[in-house]
Amino acid sequence: MTPRVSVWAAALAITTSPVAAQPAEPDPTTEAQESAEPEPDRDEATVEMANRIDELETRLQSAEQSRKPKFPVKLSGYGDLGFFATEGDGSGFRRDIGHVVFPDRANYAWVFYGDLLATQVNTRGDAADLGDAPGVDRFDSIHSRGNPTFLVNELNMTVNAGLGEKALFESSVNFTPRTGTDFRLGDSFDVDLAQLEYMPTPTTSIFVGKVDSVIGIEYKTRKPPQRFGITPSLLSRYTVGTAVGLKARSKLLNDFLIVSAALTNGSFGTEQFHFNREVDTNTFKTVSGRVAVRIPIGDGAFEAGPSGSWGTQDGVPDGGRAMWFWGVDAELDLGRLDIKAQFLTGKAPGEAVSMTYALDLKKSGYVEANMILTPLIGILGRAEFRDAEVSEAMSRLYITKNWRATAGFRLLFSPHAIVKVEASHNGEYGGVPSVPDDLITTSAVIAF
Repeated sequence: MTPRVSVWAAALAITTSPVAAQPAEPDPTTEAQESAEPEPDRDEATVEMANRIDELETRLQSAEQSRKPKFPVKLSGYGDLGFFATEGDGSGFRRDIGHVVFPDRANYAWVFYGDLLATQVNTRGDAADLGDAPGVDRFDSIHSRGNPTFLVNELNMTVNAGLGEKALFESSVNFTPRTGTDFRLGDSFDVDLAQLEYMPTPTTSIFVGKVDSVIGIEYKTRKPPQRFGITPSLLSRYTVGTAVGLKARSKLLNDFLIVSAALTNGSFGTEQFHFNREVDTNTFKTVSGRVAVRIPIGDGAFEAGPSGSWGTQDGVPDGGRAMWFWGVDAELDLGRLDIKAQFLTGKAPGEAVSMTYALDLKKSGYVEANMILTPLIGILGRAEFRDAEVSEAMSRLYITKNWRATAGFRLLFSPHAIVKVEASHNGEYGGVPSVPDDLITTSAVIAF
């Protein structure tokens, strides 16, 4: 019952109570005086009572406001549970033993072909297995060895704290339960977001801390509750990571033009890939940006634009050459149908003294379509490719010319309960031998 209804009910109870309704015995000493006094106007009495009720209601609302916290805090998060099965040993690459496949690359000590991250089984981008490559000691968080595996992909805790009308602090921590070895726990956690957002105007935001990417569009759906499907694209390793620094975003011309820019320690590569540093190793920072136009179409919109980054490569000292990426992206959102595409190319020169990896991303891209058939059922399809070479001085070389086709199915029981299934076929082209690394994976997301 609202305060206004409560007050009216109390007033009605007083005026209609049995005691008030009983006729009083006439008082002969005052009867003459009462008959002489004029009866007050009933309309004026009603207005006066209504004014008093409004005043009381205002006081109650003020009391409610005073009890609200000055800096409201919201806790949210999700759990991502899954199951997957892969071909072969779960890894996506093979070693060219004896330089038989690529004799022209015999100047490298070790040559590999395929893709280390071809067998991604969850939205985090974890590979089913990182293989047993010689000369490296990698942390293989899953290491399935090709066995079908149940997995708690991720548990997330997000904290949002309002700091007045124009400021917001947001942090996100991921917990990943994994297998321990030699009396050590395998469980780990990572802080993937810790940013302060200041909004000088309703259409402009300035961020400081560990911030989201400004390259392309896939970073918008890098978390399981937002992603329509399960696995990220082949080029996501360069674009969906978070970096430490400054970022600004503004919507201009009535949201027709979107401009984003960032100045960060390093690139927006994902943390498990070679090209990511949270603490910079050189003075020069990385500059990134994106410009896009957004055109409303019915209940949806079309958005497209270029993006890129440039700066001294992560992991090299001052004086090192720049690492750069550039590409274009587009998305057509029609409500029940969402079509998006992205293309990316780039280079990282590497450095022999510090054994920093070099990258030649000749080209990479994808096209994805998501369709909502009913409020419960959704389907997706994605086609993509990646042509790249990654090398560590003259020690090791990874040659990748792979393509992937993915089909998926989604059941949206509510915004807090989603079940997804994906099947992916990985293939090679351009003279690169085939690697058996097809997979099927599932995800059950419970958000809170």
